[in-house]
Amino acid sequence: MRETEKIRTVCPAHCGIDACGIMAHVRDGRVVKVEPADFPDPKYRRICLRGLCSLDITYHPDRLKYPMKRTGERGEGKFERISWDEALDTIADKFKNIAERYGWPAIGWVLGGPGAGTTKFGAYLRLASLTQSTRVSAWGYGDAGLPCGSRVIFGSQFPYAYLMADFLSGRSKPELVVVWGTNPAESQPLNMMRRIMDAKDNGAFVAVIDPRFTVTAAKADAYLGLKPGTDAALALGLMHVIFDEGLHDEAFIRRHTVGAYLVNDETGAFVRGNDAGLPEERDVVIWDAATDSAVPRGQAGAKPALTGTYRVNGVPCRPALQCLMDLAGAYPPDRAAKITGLSADTISGLARRIGRAERALFVTHMGFTRTYHGDISLRGLGTVASITGNVNATFGGGHLPAVLNWKPFLHANPEKPSYARLGILQLYNAAIKGEPFPVKAVWLSFINFLNQCADTNKIAREVFPSLELIVSTELFMTDTARYADIVLPVCSYLEFSDLVPFPFPFIQRQQKAINPLYECRSDVDIAAGLAKRLGFGEYFQGGEEAFIDLILDSGHDSLKGITREKLREGPMPLNIVPDMETEIDLPFSTPSGKIELYSEALRDVGQALPVYLEPLETPLDAKGKQYPLAFIQGHSRFRTHSMFGNVRPLLDMNPEPFVDINPVDAAARGIETDDRVTVFNDRGRTTLKARVTEAVAPGVVDITEGWWMDRFGEGGVNCLTHDVINPVQERVYEPNMHMNDVAVEVVGTVETEK
Repeated sequence: MRETEKIRTVCPAHCGIDACGIMAHVRDGRVVKVEPADFPDPKYRRICLRGLCSLDITYHPDRLKYPMKRTGERGEGKFERISWDEALDTIADKFKNIAERYGWPAIGWVLGGPGAGTTKFGAYLRLASLTQSTRVSAWGYGDAGLPCGSRVIFGSQFPYAYLMADFLSGRSKPELVVVWGTNPAESQPLNMMRRIMDAKDNGAFVAVIDPRFTVTAAKADAYLGLKPGTDAALALGLMHVIFDEGLHDEAFIRRHTVGAYLVNDETGAFVRGNDAGLPEERDVVIWDAATDSAVPRGQAGAKPALTGTYRVNGVPCRPALQCLMDLAGAYPPDRAAKITGLSADTISGLARRIGRAERALFVTHMGFTRTYHGDISLRGLGTVASITGNVNATFGGGHLPAVLNWKPFLHANPEKPSYARLGILQLYNAAIKGEPFPVKAVWLSFINFLNQCADTNKIAREVFPSLELIVSTELFMTDTARYADIVLPVCSYLEFSDLVPFPFPFIQRQQKAINPLYECRSDVDIAAGLAKRLGFGEYFQGGEEAFIDLILDSGHDSLKGITREKLREGPMPLNIVPDMETEIDLPFSTPSGKIELYSEALRDVGQALPVYLEPLETPLDAKGKQYPLAFIQGHSRFRTHSMFGNVRPLLDMNPEPFVDINPVDAAARGIETDDRVTVFNDRGRTTLKARVTEAVAPGVVDITEGWWMDRFGEGGVNCLTHDVINPVQERVYEPNMHMNDVAVEVVGTVETEK
């Protein structure tokens, strides 16, 4: 027996913006143990339940072992073994045939999130770019609400750089932490939750805003259990108090936002020089309090007014901040309380804490925006942070830099256009109706599409039957893989190399610990094999290691001096911009280059400001409703979406799904804990046990997402959800899935069967 070799690698289980270093102990070609790896900063030496179950994934008896093609009907799960050559030849021939008839955009690459590293994404993006086919969703499971809202207010898809960069880098010791619509104690326990608890230990007041009383909420100083989908109303109620009591930061607003820009009351557009008869015809105009006149923004010596009403060439106008104040003025705490279900005193109290805190940090993530108007919710949160000066807007304040240069992948051939784009919800109509263009084949990687995406029944009954080819790369025969025409076995993270740019500010090398088991291949190798058959093999020479070098040699400032060989020994810190004595404003990528409290681009749809719009389906008032309960989906510490959903040690601790229901709603329906119930609406139904708990408010029910469908008596979580597209999100970026904007009813199964 050989001695045990220790290989430092990384668990890329996609725990938000985090990844833990792993020391793999290898003996005789088998990983026999995993443990936390050392870090330059010892606080990053950690591992969670999921990480400890890495070997249960790699050596799971149900691992897919070789390529297979379907022999039965889609969904039956009947397959036969084939060779890699036959699998890739079949796929390449089918792709070419479809492209000849419909064009290459008819091939859709659907790439999810969990377990996805940079070279894995890069390989498929490169092939999509070279073939000029279609990338479906830049945000994995259709989580576009957060990036849509962030693009509007900050100009970036990643609000974390502006809301949490100091927190992630360890530079800030906040006085207040507001955890809004996320449950890091379960979804990000070793990164974000640890930082929150450290902040609390250092004296920070922690407030949690969530429809569920979560594990995170249990650790908070204050819990605000608002009704699902009413976050924008809460934000406006907070702003009302902040403005009314003069707790906003006027200096920050003038310097970093469009608050001083004059808005034409008649058109909603910013007033420009040509409107005011100024030589700077296209420049935005402000009102100069010193000269009592309209002047171009940035004019030396001007004192921009933030409030008031004015006339410019006879046209009534107001500063953008005044427009926001007027909107917030219509949401006093009493009104916001009626909408959100919170008390007026609770809203006022949190507003004062935010306004008076020397430093407040806002922690959020994707679940916060999984509603029809989730983009506006993010804008509401971002606006509260901005008017109180709690946004990182200078280098001196700390900035989370871009880590990766994706251009070598997105534009593999700079002389040709790259791939087309569709959101996941847009894929439904592309497959079924050919709108906006037909998609006839999909390649599914790192995504359990049927289980995790909206309206499972529609996917199975309409989307999948409209496709001529479905390819799934998988570790296991998931609910989605059962519908595939070709299933390709992939490696676990212990069987291939990759580059992982987390936890901030470190970058790590995920080193292959063992050779691929069975006939499994890495995603890079799979993409390379298909690329060769499509005439692009030269772009995939060298495998994962070459792709790692491609990223590290991209010339990005944050990666200078970092090499693959140096990363072999352990993580290296990114070259982030150091603190400076003189603050330098960050260039926001909005049209104005500022934080856009007011979005001129959305004035025609009535969303220039973060207005409150009622949820699409969530019943805020149950009276007379066919489906009176608001259905939401929380996350579980035992899974990352559906990943780890078949791992025995985790199932031993958490064996089956429950629907959490409040005692008031349970009593009205004659339901007790452990009763088998059916949750249903017009789209579908799912059967499981009930758990009566006050962790959800009256009128709300919750099922943690990610459960495999075989764990239910019938159906699954997303049999209940819908695929309605928000046209504003579609216009801004791509439409969001609305897993937390759903109406249902719950009944005992005996009653349902009658």
